[in-house]
Amino acid sequence: MSFYSWLVNTIRNRRYSYSSLLSPRLYTFGAIYYGVYKNWKHDPNPLIWIQYSDQRYTHAINMNYLDNSEKAWFVRTIFLLKKYQQQIDGKIFYQMLKQQKMSIVKKSYRVYFTNLLDMKLVGAGITNMEKLVYRTNNVFINQLNEAVKPTELTRLPTQVAYNTTELRDRIIEAQNTVPLHQATVNTGTTASWVR
Repeated sequence: MSFYSWLVNTIRNRRYSYSSLLSPRLYTFGAIYYGVYKNWKHDPNPLIWIQYSDQRYTHAINMNYLDNSEKAWFVRTIFLLKKYQQQIDGKIFYQMLKQQKMSIVKKSYRVYFTNLLDMKLVGAGITNMEKLVYRTNNVFINQLNEAVKPTELTRLPTQVAYNTTELRDRIIEAQNTVPLHQATVNTGTTASWVR
């Protein structure tokens, strides 16, 4: 390598690093990104669910560290949040995560330097960015994207009753029921082995 090519490469790399320091790309809460993290310690290609992103730091859940049951919980949660159009932010989602699945927080919550992330959107998550999603070979992400497609979310509900009187009778029966905390249970006779 000549001195001239070394100098050009050095200047090019410095210019790139300075430009990324000045205007890093911000990531959207509730979307799933995949790409390269330049300051990696254990995972050079994280698959992350964005919790929060600003000019300096990006808080995320690294989904590469989740086991199958935690991934299933995540898919179900994303599906429900998107289907019922829940308005949620990163702080509320984090609190919900701590209450329901603390193991996810312990194993996979990470803080990344935003300017060192080079990511592509692979899953829309709870956002409305389905048209911007890149294709991926990850089976989990493909299943997630399939589950939260707008066509899947707008399917007609199943039929509750077959005629109007059946529905009216069910409503009346539900109104006349006794709340569980007021209900009494008749135990009848006691078993011979219980004293």
